Amino acid sequence: MPQNDTMKFIFYILIFQTFCFSQSKKDVYDLPIPKNIKGCHQTLDKTLTEKEIEVVKNTAEDSISFTEDFKEKADFFHAWKIYDGSVLTKYFNKKGLYGFWPIYETILITYHRHLTGKNIDLENLILKYQAQQQKDKEFYISQIKKDSISGTYIPKDLKDCFLTLDKTLSEQDKSTIRNAKNKSEVLLITDDSLGRWIRNNWRMWGGSRLSNYFHERNVSEPERMSAIILEFYYEWLQNKNENWEKWTGNQ
Repeated sequence: MPQNDTMKFIFYILIFQTFCFSQSKKDVYDLPIPKNIKGCHQTLDKTLTEKEIEVVKNTAEDSISFTEDFKEKADFFHAWKIYDGSVLTKYFNKKGLYGFWPIYETILITYHRHLTGKNIDLENLILKYQAQQQKDKEFYISQIKKDSISGTYIPKDLKDCFLTLDKTLSEQDKSTIRNAKNKSEVLLITDDSLGRWIRNNWRMWGGSRLSNYFHERNVSEPERMSAIILEFYYEWLQNKNENWEKWTGNQ
């Protein structure tokens, strides 16, 4: 066979193999949400690419979720609605595992064991997460009882935030906030500075008595917590107390 014909033949073979491979893998969104861990493994066998399977198989099990292929949450995370109380989420909840990230990691770790022929041992894996979650809970409870963390005073409620900011901010900073055109402008000029300071120093992320105060009022996002503080502090500086008092239920 002439060289040109041979190259064409090899090219067509490669194209055919690629086509066949692409046809053999299914879209995870087109398949039902698994009802148990065995179903997860069976669906991942059908939907993950060969590269992704190799990553899961050859990476240390506690590092898989931090690899480039999986750190941003793979398609199955969204397709199976792990974050939204799906039938699979309820399956794990009944076994005592809560939180979308522990569930996501558990699926990857057990799939690694499935691929490498190891004992799945789901029960002990869940016990490990439960122990860590209990430890985190105890730490959180200890934090929300403290009036100071690492030497920084933590306000106890919204009014205490205002009083603390009054003592902390310079007259120039307070004047800048007071003279803003509206609340939107306040957030625009403070979110990357004072807003971030509030979130970090008053422990909106890791847990504090102030973050717990907002959680009890159905505010869970740290960015929203700091925004509420700054929006009402803007009114506080203008001696307008009606709105924040209404928000706190003190009116």
